[in-house]
Amino acid sequence: MVVGGFLGSGKTTSILGLAKLLLARGRKVGIVTNDQGSSLVDTAFLAREGLPVLEVTGGCFCCNFNELTAKIEELAESQMPDLVLAEPVGSCTDLIATIFRPMDAEYAAAYNLYPLSVLADPRRVRKFMLKSESSVFPDEINYLFEKQLQEADIIVLNKIDALDPDDVDRLTAFLKERFKNARVLAISAKEGLGLEDWLSAAEGGMPGFKSLKDIDYDRYAAAEALLGWMNGTAKLEWDGPGDVNSFIRAFLEELREDFKFRSNEIAHLKVYAIGEEDWAKASVTDINGQVEFSREFGNRTPRVNIIINLRVAAEPDLLEKAVKKALEKASSREGVKAENFRMECFKPGRPNPVYRYVD
Repeated sequence: MVVGGFLGSGKTTSILGLAKLLLARGRKVGIVTNDQGSSLVDTAFLAREGLPVLEVTGGCFCCNFNELTAKIEELAESQMPDLVLAEPVGSCTDLIATIFRPMDAEYAAAYNLYPLSVLADPRRVRKFMLKSESSVFPDEINYLFEKQLQEADIIVLNKIDALDPDDVDRLTAFLKERFKNARVLAISAKEGLGLEDWLSAAEGGMPGFKSLKDIDYDRYAAAEALLGWMNGTAKLEWDGPGDVNSFIRAFLEELREDFKFRSNEIAHLKVYAIGEEDWAKASVTDINGQVEFSREFGNRTPRVNIIINLRVAAEPDLLEKAVKKALEKASSREGVKAENFRMECFKPGRPNPVYRYVD
């Protein structure tokens, strides 16, 4: 079951919710995550929950198709799962032609493919509806977002816990009208709302194999090239018990304000903090948005390890400077020492699928 969607749509939290639902039913689950770089928040987050997780790094599933199938086979041999949940990079599209059809052609005897689910963040749907100028993303990002939704068998409007019922009705009606060939569902992965209906729809359906015949790979590549990526890790130490939640909030707010001042739109900022007995995860998905915690630390602690992932419309060198500056400011403000800081900053290369099947 492939769960796609643009950066910040809540794919990892949704996959965790589906996995827990399946486990409660006595079914075994495996997960494959994906990223253009390494040091992934998603992988660490899911593994912390005790789930078997493998990752494909250094490029998207389509450009690493053979590694993807190798990871699925590894999970099949080691875990014997009933279902493998696969989370592609949030800036990827054309999944039917480059993943589904090759899988169907080469592995039909081994695996059954569920319909392609694509998650959508309400704020991005609203901006797409209104062509809002509140986002400084160029039109290439809207092009990428639309293509993701065009090929979906199931469009899953996430984060409805933050909406009133009228907003849910308005956004789902728009999605149904604009993407007539897709089934549209509304969920809150954070609150566990609508997950059973989503799983039932996936289990009861078949992939439509709607290849994007008219996709412009130059525009697709331009959209990916607009985003700078940063993955990093660090160790935080306080002299005594420290407030991890306060540090995360201060760090992400410093970054958000910096990017807002420079008009560098945010696709996704996320931080995962891991202690001996506790953890916290928080993110920002808009330069005008707030820091949102999926989970907060319950108690103060003297030390944690953190993983930082950024996807921002900015050059890699600017990301590096911004992260170092925010880390220094937040550390000074919160009275914490940041050590063993490592990061990689880059821009993805042009998508170059191993296979592409189009009628």
